[in-house]
Amino acid sequence: MTTRFFKSLFSIATLVFVSCATTGFQSLKNEDIVTSYIKARNTYDLKKVDALTDKDYFEMFIDGNKEIENKEKLMDAILWGKELDSHIKLLDITSDGTTVTTIEENSNYLDVALKRKVRAFKIVYTFRDNKIHHQKMDTIPGYAKIIRHNSESYAKFMDYCNHNNLKCNGSFDQESGNRLRKILKKYHKENK
Repeated sequence: MTTRFFKSLFSIATLVFVSCATTGFQSLKNEDIVTSYIKARNTYDLKKVDALTDKDYFEMFIDGNKEIENKEKLMDAILWGKELDSHIKLLDITSDGTTVTTIEENSNYLDVALKRKVRAFKIVYTFRDNKIHHQKMDTIPGYAKIIRHNSESYAKFMDYCNHNNLKCNGSFDQESGNRLRKILKKYHKENK
């Protein structure tokens, strides 16, 4: 009876160890995917982003509103971001084996030109077949104060655009990003 008990105990311990090792390995793999994805976003590497994301990729806020509806819109957003020197700074990353949670700061030329404060978000990445399937974004403490300041800065910029009959809004694509960059440079120069 003692031998059978120890064999059973050993089998259970082995199973737990293998399970933990597998979960730990998957956690590290998923974290690597996310860090590679952020690096590819920061270098505007569409090919790499495409390889790291699922065909049904999307981004949404915690309330269910979609920020980026599909992979095509993601590629457009990256090209828009390229025109505006968008950058993601990874502040923290953790994983539980099935999801990766990050704290990320997002900045771009809008922040420079409008003297806005950098925004940070908690983002939960979910995976399908070793690719990022979607992101769910949430705010972190202090966000309301930052967004209030940024909204005031953006409202002043919109007044400037309206007063000067400048079209600064448009699609979330490279052409709109290019046009917005030119307007922002003019605004920044005039409002130093």
